[in-house]
Amino acid sequence: MEDHTREGMGRRAFLRASALGAAAATVPLVAETAHAAPLHTTVGTRLQPKYATAPVDMSKTYVNPINLPWMEVRRTPSTLPATDAGINSTQMLPILAKEQWVEADGRNLVGRARTGFRVLSENAFRTVADFSAVNWDGTIWLYLSGSMQNSNRWVFSTTDYINWQMHEMNIGPTAPTAVRVNGKYYLAGNNSPVYVADSPTGPWTQLGRFTRPGGQTISPGDVQFFLDEDTNRLYLSYNIGAPIMGVELDPNNPTRLLTEPVVVVDFDPHEEWMHLGDSKQMYNLGYVEGSQLFKIGQQYYIQVASGGTEHTTYSTGVYKSTGGPLGPFVPQANNPIGHDIGGNFPSSLYPDAGHGSFVQDADGNLVFFYTYVIAYEEIFERRMGIDICEVDDRGNISCRITNTPQLSPAATPPAGNTSRDAGLYNLATNSYAYWASSYAPGRTPYYATDRTFSTWWEPRDGDPSPTFVVGLSNAFHVSAIQINWKELGQTFTARNAVKYTVEFFDINANAWAPLVDKSQNTTALAVDYLPFDRVFTHAIRVRILGTTENVKVGILQLNVFGENYTLTASKGMMDLTHGLSLDPVYAILDTHVASGGVQSSFARDLRALLDAAGAAQADGDENEAIDILRRLRDVVAAARPAKISAAARGALLDALAPWLRS
Repeated sequence: MEDHTREGMGRRAFLRASALGAAAATVPLVAETAHAAPLHTTVGTRLQPKYATAPVDMSKTYVNPINLPWMEVRRTPSTLPATDAGINSTQMLPILAKEQWVEADGRNLVGRARTGFRVLSENAFRTVADFSAVNWDGTIWLYLSGSMQNSNRWVFSTTDYINWQMHEMNIGPTAPTAVRVNGKYYLAGNNSPVYVADSPTGPWTQLGRFTRPGGQTISPGDVQFFLDEDTNRLYLSYNIGAPIMGVELDPNNPTRLLTEPVVVVDFDPHEEWMHLGDSKQMYNLGYVEGSQLFKIGQQYYIQVASGGTEHTTYSTGVYKSTGGPLGPFVPQANNPIGHDIGGNFPSSLYPDAGHGSFVQDADGNLVFFYTYVIAYEEIFERRMGIDICEVDDRGNISCRITNTPQLSPAATPPAGNTSRDAGLYNLATNSYAYWASSYAPGRTPYYATDRTFSTWWEPRDGDPSPTFVVGLSNAFHVSAIQINWKELGQTFTARNAVKYTVEFFDINANAWAPLVDKSQNTTALAVDYLPFDRVFTHAIRVRILGTTENVKVGILQLNVFGENYTLTASKGMMDLTHGLSLDPVYAILDTHVASGGVQSSFARDLRALLDAAGAAQADGDENEAIDILRRLRDVVAAARPAKISAAARGALLDALAPWLRS
């Protein structure tokens, strides 16, 4: 997939105030040139495959959807109507007869067009969504919706995006939002009162309902607090369905609206990404929701979700204010977030990245938490995704939505490698090499690796040792797997944990070898991501040993991550530096010398090394050229700040990274 990361102002320099009341970063707002290390290089117009630019510590990586533990279980068992006699258009006709429509008419028309239809749901399912992330003192706190049936009372926290701690609260609002103002914590959700506490986890006590200046109370949905820490003024955005409203609140009593609400974003049929439907085909409805006001530097933004949480093209768009915190807002370039990147799972045109939030973490990363739609058993079957976003020098936010291993936002990329992609491919997808100990009718082993969450492999009833094997159809170095489990039936709870083992076929030993042992597992994970020291293999075997609640399970999706470009290069078939030129390195060096970022005498030493590497390349001695460039990299990395600025150091290391992949 192509990396559309844009050059512009460096992230840490551009970002200052975090989303949703996160502490302001201490770095000044200064312009510098960012040169993100691409996942591909191009020779002419020919796209080259992605390679890892440097070894990545796989224990510090993640894969979407995120393996959040103890996800709640939602139960909506239903069958099809006995006949199709209920299908009719009677209730549609009055809406179609109207001469003028607003977005609410489209919403009503969609609902009435579904008269007589019903979603078939055979199994209970895990679900999380509607993420509201905040950064308080370096810890990311994640408030979210669970099953929306038995009141989700959990909030999660993390400092590394890998390990998530679960905390129980005394209340559980749907689509929650939280803010810290003057040492107090406030929490609200869909149609709920405002609650107050002395800690992020409560205990929460009711403060009251949102109240307009005239004294009338309101019960809005999809509420989000925003504290402008530069002014200590508090705001609220809200609504489920257009228009999205905004209003200023009293920071000393967030139930009190200081002004009348105003429209900040409305549905626009001309914006295709907002349309409802997997194909974005409904021009008369978008179902705009999930808003969030936030601030980066001195620029105010609002993000909204649209397209329907039941659709896998559920998307997020960002708007920039041309005025203050409540607008007026105009759409940024490149909506929706993640648009047209390609390779997204399962959609390649519009991203599956809906209702969520942006937050700036302690390292200055702008992290996007988003709702990842499955919607097979029912429309609220959802998961969580996270990815790092970039801000260009015009204030436009872009984000590459990923589905292969990425370095955690909290981890430092290896020297010379600013791309967080681990350089691995999903090797299992449609490999057309599989085996299973058995399969239930219509649930063949093909469905375990077919790149969709709407199908799964299921062993037959009574299989004494359910086993699934995926062949990779080649030899690879494998560094991680992700198992998406399918729990079956209606009886399992959030505590149900799958017990299993994973093996790899050791090619050199011509035998199976142990890889992961979770035979005693008691942690409930609907998605289990397992990084490990790389192994050389052509097949992975999963044995299901049971669950803590004796529930039958299948495999919704098994993803295997690895590569064989290093193997291919070691056999003399390819050169990982093929098609690269030193010209960009010279150009970056010249730019930073001219701006004072590199001391002149130090620049002469660097040019001498570049000249030597170029001479070796011209003589056809690629190994000598790479050795010289490694020395150059080490000299740049070790140089004192008096010789080279941080911006120049980063830019040169980025430019050298593609040469030093092997």
